[in-house]
Formats: sequence, structure tokens, C-alpha cells
Amino acid sequence: MSKQPRDDGNATIPVLGLRPGGGQAIATSTAAARSAAIAGSVRVITLYSTVDCFIETGDSSVEANTSTSHFLPAQIPYDISLGSETIASDNDRFISAILAAGSGILYVSERD
Repeated sequence: MSKQPRDDGNATIPVLGLRPGGGQAIATSTAAARSAAIAGSVRVITLYSTVDCFIETGDSSVEANTSTSHFLPAQIPYDISLGSETIASDNDRFISAILAAGSGILYVSERD
């Protein structure tokens, strides 16, 4: 049985809750910054940045850059998958972010 909320027609609403204690704020600048490890049970995270930035997911050595990393525009929540339970425990468990200029905050919310 699904733990997801249900609408008035008793159909599940496909939305994930926020994991208690699963929020992070990563101070970003023109030097790459990395998150703490994302919980191994989490398969989806929501990212929200106060400024335009570039992001990369990976293991504990991941480092975003401004030429090949993925662009995340400011003030737009973005959900990403971290893969399935069969992926190695440290693969895609870290987020790295870098800005082209200035400084800001990247918020990471673990979903389950």
C-alpha cells in the first residue's frame, strides 16, 4: 500500500515527503563547494539556489565547474533522481555547486 497522500477520488498523489533532518544549505561562491553525504535511502532530492549556479552529483570527490557541469537557474526548485537502490552507496550521494560570479546559497532537500 502506498504511503502517498490520496485525493478526493482515493487516487494516490505522486509526491514525496521531506526527510526529517534531511536539509542542507551549501554556501556557494566561485570556488566549488560540496554537500555532506545524502542519506543512502534517499533517491530524490530537491535543489533550490538563491543565485544561478552549476551543479554536479557524484561521490565524495565530486567537484562542479562552470564549463561542463549542469546549469541551475536561481529561484527555481528542481527535483533530481539519485538513482536506484542498486547503485553503489557512495555514487551520486554528494552535490557540488559553483557560481560563475558572486556568492549565494544552494538548498538541498532530501525526499522520501
